[in-house]
Amino acid sequence: MKKLLFFDYRELEYVEGFARAVESPVKDAGAPLLRPELPWEHGNMQMFGSVLRGADGRFRAWYEVVEAPWRVRLAYAESDDGLRWHKPELDVFRDGRQPTNIVFDGEPLGSAVIEDREDPRPEYRFKLLTGAAPSGCVSAFHSADGMRWESARMFGGRVQPVIATAPDCPIGFLRAPDGRFAAYHRMAGYGRRVFRSESWDFAHWSGEPRMVLEPDAGDPPQTQFYGLGACAYGSYELGTLWIYATDPEDRESGKPHGLQTPELTYARVGTAWHRAEPGTAFIRNGAPGEWDCGNLQAASQPVFLDDEIRYYYAGTNVRHSRHWELEPQEAGLGMARLKPDRFVALRAGEAPAELGTIAFKAPSVDVFVNARTAADGEIRAELQDAEARPLAGFTAGDCRPINGDGTAHRVEWRGAGQAEAPIGQPTRIRLTGRRASAYSVFVTEPGETPVYHQFEALRPENEAW
Repeated sequence: MKKLLFFDYRELEYVEGFARAVESPVKDAGAPLLRPELPWEHGNMQMFGSVLRGADGRFRAWYEVVEAPWRVRLAYAESDDGLRWHKPELDVFRDGRQPTNIVFDGEPLGSAVIEDREDPRPEYRFKLLTGAAPSGCVSAFHSADGMRWESARMFGGRVQPVIATAPDCPIGFLRAPDGRFAAYHRMAGYGRRVFRSESWDFAHWSGEPRMVLEPDAGDPPQTQFYGLGACAYGSYELGTLWIYATDPEDRESGKPHGLQTPELTYARVGTAWHRAEPGTAFIRNGAPGEWDCGNLQAASQPVFLDDEIRYYYAGTNVRHSRHWELEPQEAGLGMARLKPDRFVALRAGEAPAELGTIAFKAPSVDVFVNARTAADGEIRAELQDAEARPLAGFTAGDCRPINGDGTAHRVEWRGAGQAEAPIGQPTRIRLTGRRASAYSVFVTEPGETPVYHQFEALRPENEAW
């Protein structure tokens, strides 16, 4: 499947009349879904952690809790539907004689978990990157069940770090389609900025991390990047960048006082990241008095379901401060929903709007549009050759108007001359719209059952471009 998304206009020749807009996930009204109510959770939770839906359909959450004066542990919860959660009583770590849901007690910080379905070793099914004792630097662990962890790198009976920096931040952790692992973290000595490290075997990582995100010239002095959650999304990597807005009156060098909130970010190559809408929250902090009006921390990656994308997050009603863990607070696990591909819309109003793509090799004429229209709105698609000449039988006039709200409207043409279908030939798509929002356009392979988060971005005929 080849797909066009509208994070930017790189794959477009022109855009006329459409207005670009980032859309936010809709918070679940039942949140918080999970609260830190057990004695060893101390009333707080941080999404220096992950929420996954496993191959068995079960949801799993790993989150950090803090015991003052700063003892961090990794806790675990699970759910059949991602809405009703329970905390199993495990014998991994005990509170006195009582079993707990603590699964890691080695001073974790910045924890991120993935389920690696490509690794044939059962004991490496789940992989964890976290800061860990004795070094405090980024260390790698593996597990068969996500609850009992073993170090992936030991020397002399001691845990050895795989990245030589302490992750005083959330870690982004993913396995790319080409098989390599990528980690996003901070580097000591550079403040709150995002660096990337890579590995092909999980135990040995690139020697020199590379800076990939730092505040831009248009950001106010109070903008810092606390960390980045990241996932593979087709040919892209998508991220939730933890924006840390420090208090203007804070004159301390470490800037401990401020507010955390996520922004949407994306990359075609993991070393070149972009912010979809700088200065605008992707998931908004709650209104004053709500349980998540303080810090809002997105999990290390979203969860992809068949018909929606779920962004889980930890929320609290307190802000970041030097001793936030000592403050009485309300905290919990929240969730926000987004339909597939609906990160950025191109919106058309009353006046007709249109766009034209670059020329790419069309695998078929099975074209779909993710769009929402008003009752009297519409979208039409047209296929063109490399010189932007309409193809007989596939013109906008031949197209049956697309109307309604759907993530995969099939484009239907009623014209003659379709024996000249441009399969495998340089092809352009022209899209027109009125009173409508378009989110993506995709072309499937013959006989393919598409999966929305597995695709190739449009590539120009000239690969050197």
